[in-house]
Amino acid sequence: MNAGAVILAAGLGAFQPRRLRALGADTWENRNIHYRIRNPETLADRRIAILGGGDSALDWTLALHGKASQITLVHRRSEYRAQPASVKKMKGLVDGSTLTEFQGHVKSVLPAEGDSFEGLLIVDPEGEEHRVECDQVFVFWGLSPNLGPIADWGLDLEKRQVKVDCEKFQTSIPGIFAVGDINSYPGKKKLILSGFHEAALAAFAVQEHIHPDQKIRLQYTTTSPIMHKRLGVSG
Repeated sequence: MNAGAVILAAGLGAFQPRRLRALGADTWENRNIHYRIRNPETLADRRIAILGGGDSALDWTLALHGKASQITLVHRRSEYRAQPASVKKMKGLVDGSTLTEFQGHVKSVLPAEGDSFEGLLIVDPEGEEHRVECDQVFVFWGLSPNLGPIADWGLDLEKRQVKVDCEKFQTSIPGIFAVGDINSYPGKKKLILSGFHEAALAAFAVQEHIHPDQKIRLQYTTTSPIMHKRLGVSG
């Protein structure tokens, strides 16, 4: 598709789960390490580890308690971001057997014998290492934005945002503009009102880019007959 100009208004980008970056995790992704639970019924009588401290982690911990044979909830600190009622209920179920609560971070996947997943190696706040043996791991660390293919366009980027000028909201490539949360410039405020302002100036800049010899005539809703007609208030 040919276009005289492109305006990027993609927000922060596509949101993707924050991945487990521990040593050896890549090998087991989508096999034994997952970022969502699709079929909870398949977890009956399984040993599972849930990583996270938000609502998703706590909700699934409570939902699967009594179904999975063993659940280990791993969070990096003792404070949780989940609803207090969920945290209280979870702590009431902790017995060290069917449900274990653990503070620490994942160092690596346990060494495997053949093609068998063994679990995770967890480091507690004191630096001690612990083996968490499990069959499946579910990571609920929230989402992070990703620009996707836009990141490969050759645009100047700053902290995963597209740099623009404050006059036209044009990127480093002429004819490509960016408005809203996707862009970055000095004094940027992430407000809807700011996005409207940026879009208006970008629209004028696009007009000038495509038709540099044409004069732009502003039409005001208070005085313009053309605008009155378009709005259905003429006469």
